[in-house]
Amino acid sequence: MDSLLRPLLESPPVLVYLVCGALIFLETALLPGIVLPTLSSLLLMGFLAGRGTLDLPMALTVAIGAAVAGDQIAFLEGRRLGPRLRTTRFGRRFGRDRWERVERAVARFGVPAVIAGRCLAGVRTVVPRIAGAAEMPYRRFVPGSVCAAVVWACAELFLGHAGAWVSG
Repeated sequence: MDSLLRPLLESPPVLVYLVCGALIFLETALLPGIVLPTLSSLLLMGFLAGRGTLDLPMALTVAIGAAVAGDQIAFLEGRRLGPRLRTTRFGRRFGRDRWERVERAVARFGVPAVIAGRCLAGVRTVVPRIAGAAEMPYRRFVPGSVCAAVVWACAELFLGHAGAWVSG
C-alpha cells in the first residue's frame, strides 16, 4: 500500500485528485474494490491539503463525489442482481453470516445503516448493494449515501489534515 501511495506525494495536484477519486469510487463501485487503500488516500489528501499542496475544499468535493458515485453504481447493481450477489465469488468470500448481519441491519435501520456502513471498511462495499437488493427506495438511499459520504470524507480528510499540522 505504501508503494502505491508514495509516488502521489510528488505528483501534480490534479493527478492526486484523479487517482484518489478513482480509488474511492472503485472501492464501492466494484466488489473487489474492498482491497483498495481508500482510507490511506483520504488521509494522504488531507495531509497534502494541510501542507498546502492540495486545496482542502477541492479534496472534499472529490472524495464526497467519488464516494456517492460509487454508492449509486453499487446500489443499482444490488437492485439488478438482488440475492444473487451472495453467490458471486466475493459474496461467498465475504461470508454468509456477514451478509445476513448487514442485511438485517439495513432492513431494521434503513438509512442509518447506510450511514454507519460507510464508516466500516469492507462493509461500505456491500451496504449499497444490500440496500438495492432489499429494495430500499432510491429516494431514501440517496440522502443516506450523501450524508454518509460527507461524514466519512470529512472525518478522514480532517484527520490527515491534522496530521500535517502536528508533523510541523
